[in-house]
Amino acid sequence: MQDSGNYYVMNHLVQFTGLTDRTLRSYIASGILQGEKINGMWHFTSEQVEDFIGHPAVRPSILARHHSQVYDFLLDMKKKKAEICVVLDVPGGDQKQMAEFFSYRINQSPGTKLHFSFYYQAPRARVILSGEPGQVMSLMNAYYDWASKA
Repeated sequence: MQDSGNYYVMNHLVQFTGLTDRTLRSYIASGILQGEKINGMWHFTSEQVEDFIGHPAVRPSILARHHSQVYDFLLDMKKKKAEICVVLDVPGGDQKQMAEFFSYRINQSPGTKLHFSFYYQAPRARVILSGEPGQVMSLMNAYYDWASKA
């Protein structure tokens, strides 16, 4: 699984947290999010990401974004085509590998219109996926195949 070497990049954090690129850059400017700029791109270690996600000033925003993904799905009664929303809770396991699996798969599928969020609070990880049913189910099936071999 790839995480740009031993680092996460900005797009990974956007996916994990549900926060915008601009919001994350504001957190960098304020010093709450630590990282290193390499060749013009921000890179973050696992420890920096964990510290950021656990920061008391950030955690409520991330939780609100995760909850809003489900609420928005439920409240949108004007969908033009079928959509699905899946909440997957996984106790234990390696949350880093799980996050990397979903992030890598979504990034490797151009044209995928999935909404994804990842949240970890010991002892479980939570993934929320919503979008076109075939894409969501394909990703979930790939995850279960991968998890059964891990």
